Amino acid sequence: AYKEGNVHTKITFKNPLTGEYQFYFVTYKVSSPGVIDTLKLTAPVRQSVSHTIPVYNPLTTSVTLTTQLNNTTEISLLPTFTVPPLSEGLFSFEFMPLKAGDSNAKIVFSSVDLGQYIYEVELVATPAGPEKPLIFKTGLGTSQVLQARLVNYSKTKVDYSSKTEGAEFHVEKNTQPATSGGVGGTEVVIDVTYEPASLGDSKGTLIVSSGAGGEYIFPLVGQCHHPKPQGPFTIRAGQSIPVQFKNTFPVPTTFLLSVDNPLFAVKQSELIRAKKTINIMVTYNGSPSGQSLPAQTGKLTITNPKNSAGQAVHWVFYLKGISEKH
Repeated sequence: AYKEGNVHTKITFKNPLTGEYQFYFVTYKVSSPGVIDTLKLTAPVRQSVSHTIPVYNPLTTSVTLTTQLNNTTEISLLPTFTVPPLSEGLFSFEFMPLKAGDSNAKIVFSSVDLGQYIYEVELVATPAGPEKPLIFKTGLGTSQVLQARLVNYSKTKVDYSSKTEGAEFHVEKNTQPATSGGVGGTEVVIDVTYEPASLGDSKGTLIVSSGAGGEYIFPLVGQCHHPKPQGPFTIRAGQSIPVQFKNTFPVPTTFLLSVDNPLFAVKQSELIRAKKTINIMVTYNGSPSGQSLPAQTGKLTITNPKNSAGQAVHWVFYLKGISEKH
């Protein structure tokens, strides 16, 4: 028998010499074959592994089997497949986990003519390795934004939460929605900002996670160099202009201000709150006698006292003073 059910038959015993006979009505009860085999599959998170199951068709006609998957959404398989007569068909499927851990599943092939083929599957998902690192390079007092890109393979719409480890890295949006992944997945983009508070290198981590989509870990590497000079800032004689400056340090800091040309003027110091941006007013006085002068150049230097690491940093802003007639 090839499938479950009851088979009714009549068995007759006959004496060929006397013609006497005796018969019996017999009922055979065909039960489920049970689990044919237990398959064991292991794959890292977001990487696929394939497996092939041989299915033999003992009939003289082709047989189409339907497939049923229980207890998991991390196995991809075709809904039906056909096996030629008196042949062995090979059915392939893929396992691609989204979260680390162990689980169990069941694959059932069903046919009107051949009944059921039942396979249990033991699934092991190992943790994924880190994603490609984001490497930032910027000067002290400025910030840089890079994009972390990941592929969402979840088959449903999900929200990814983002958090950073490392004081100099942060994300503006802590939650990022993602549409269902489909066959090839959908891309999710997360903006990461690096705003250093000291010279040198720093490291951090971006962790993006979702209950259905799993976890992604991005190493963050920051490289902070001395600030680059800015300008020139043009000022007309007798006027002042604002020069925007930000205290990038995590504490209120007093900065020393100086200009190298006496025709320009600026206050001697400025106390700026942590992470606060202000406008520093720079004045170009022009000629003391009021006569027109050729364009004058100068340099505004902003210096912070040495911090605990012994670093003294200078920000330079080039100035250009012009007379009213220019």
